[in-house]
Amino acid sequence: MTLPADGSDDASDASPTRIQRSADDRLDNAVDIGRPVGNHTRELFVSCETGDALQQQLDYLRPSYIALHDIACRSARRLLHAIASASGRPVERLVIRRQSYGTVLASIDYVDCPASRGQRVRLYSTDSESDTATRVSLARVLGAHATLAIILVGDVPAHALSDALQPLREAMFRTDWRCTHLQFMPLASSNHAALAGLVAALGPGSGVVSQIAPRVSRPAEAWTFLSESWNRLQATLHPNGTGALLGTVSLGRDTLLAMPELDTVPAALAARAHPIERFALEAHALPGVQSACVFDVATSRVVAHAGAAFQASDLARRGSLLLAAGSSSRRQLHLTGQADEVLVGGGSEALGVRALHSQPGLALHLVYDPGQTSWTQLRPRLMAMDAALPRAPVL
Repeated sequence: MTLPADGSDDASDASPTRIQRSADDRLDNAVDIGRPVGNHTRELFVSCETGDALQQQLDYLRPSYIALHDIACRSARRLLHAIASASGRPVERLVIRRQSYGTVLASIDYVDCPASRGQRVRLYSTDSESDTATRVSLARVLGAHATLAIILVGDVPAHALSDALQPLREAMFRTDWRCTHLQFMPLASSNHAALAGLVAALGPGSGVVSQIAPRVSRPAEAWTFLSESWNRLQATLHPNGTGALLGTVSLGRDTLLAMPELDTVPAALAARAHPIERFALEAHALPGVQSACVFDVATSRVVAHAGAAFQASDLARRGSLLLAAGSSSRRQLHLTGQADEVLVGGGSEALGVRALHSQPGLALHLVYDPGQTSWTQLRPRLMAMDAALPRAPVL
């Protein structure tokens, strides 16, 4: 099967992917995945399984990039956004849609970091916005085809580390695995020694160079080890000095240092949390979100909270006031119904308050960075998460 190279709409229906050539494309071979649709977004229409479609694209294009991957944490996408902010580059998004129907199957965040001689180095987060099976499939494909994979490891007990690494271990011995360099970054110091032993055992027989950094807690530390690993690899791959070398992001160094610590909460812990607590954790993990608070609208009681940027009690109280003001305005304008969503924009933070339809009497108050995301992007995710909540009485 031949993949169309001109991005035309008359491609055969049997073609599962569409490769687009554009003056704006930034990969080394001037070809990028999907079609640019504005607002730092590209769209890829597929007619086969999402992971298979992405793999066909990467097999065809053979791009050089860095994959940021999580094990037992949700920090890769947060790190990607921090690097984008510090380097002054936008977070871009690849949206994968079902051909003919246009249904969104997955969204993948990435950033093109400035490098030496005007070149750019792409970083992908493997933590895509998709269902679980699709997210696992896309993460495996992105990791398998990366030039360098950065593995962020959460606070996993030493005895459970081997099981946590097993999916990666199995992927490395698949025939489609091409990544030859892994850089592990533990986010907790408690499991560093055990992780170091497991990382050393990954190399023999796999042909993959696996290294481990000291514990990292902030994006600035992660960037230091990431850029050093990439630059060493470039020196090996391009001994003539033509490799794309990453700098120190000196202009954004203070931004990286000021960023909050990377999340070390194990995914298993989030899974065991109360559904409303898990809902708050997942809302806080969305791109650009700084704090998430679920509260009782009538009493301003905090039900669940995630994020250290703002006090939970303040978010609950202000959220109740905003919804009350919205409902009052509707009554004064002779509009029926209560306000169930209020947005407040301005400055470098925006507020979004939304009633939870699955939990009558409760609402969510989000603080987010409008430079990294928008309510238009957040709202569908929040609606889906709300709909997935059990309707049993809460706490």
